[in-house]
Amino acid sequence: MKISIYGKKIEIPDWFRQKVEETLEKTTQKYFDNINDISVTFNKLPSSYTCQIHTHASRGLSIRSEGSATELQIAFDNAIEHITKRLRRYKSRLLGRRGTKAAFNKFVEGRQYVIRPDQEIEEQENTQQEQLEQAIKERIITERATEIDSLTVYEAIMHLDLSERPVLMFKNSENDRINVVYRHTDGQVVWLDSGISN
Repeated sequence: MKISIYGKKIEIPDWFRQKVEETLEKTTQKYFDNINDISVTFNKLPSSYTCQIHTHASRGLSIRSEGSATELQIAFDNAIEHITKRLRRYKSRLLGRRGTKAAFNKFVEGRQYVIRPDQEIEEQENTQQEQLEQAIKERIITERATEIDSLTVYEAIMHLDLSERPVLMFKNSENDRINVVYRHTDGQVVWLDSGISN
């Protein structure tokens, strides 16, 4: 397991780095056999500190948490508490029915695009569809393969919650159709079934 610790506008002492690593290992290994990597970023604000933790657990599951406080140690403790509460909520699913720790291995391949926003596109209401599509293609910043997990709806909601992503596409393992879950502005999770089998 690779643990990377960064400081923005702050130096992280060696003794504290060691404590962070030990705490993360102890917390995550209760639920996962294989942690790919964890990154921890501390930031010093004018009147407080923040701690962001990003964990890639097994394949396809990302966990994110954040804490803030007037002291560095407490900011980290708050971030760990945040992760622990959310992992505990999904403990039975993460450990499995027979106590096996989480591993997510089934997936299909998709494409991920990052598109640069452009005010002109939003204002071209009367532009023909083909011209709009071409304008969008010209503004693609990156394109890469991405893995679309095969999950139940419950597991998809768990992934969405643990990663704090705004939206998640997945292959519904119960019917082999492409589905999407996303968190509405009111906090409710919305589940969309495309009706399209992969």
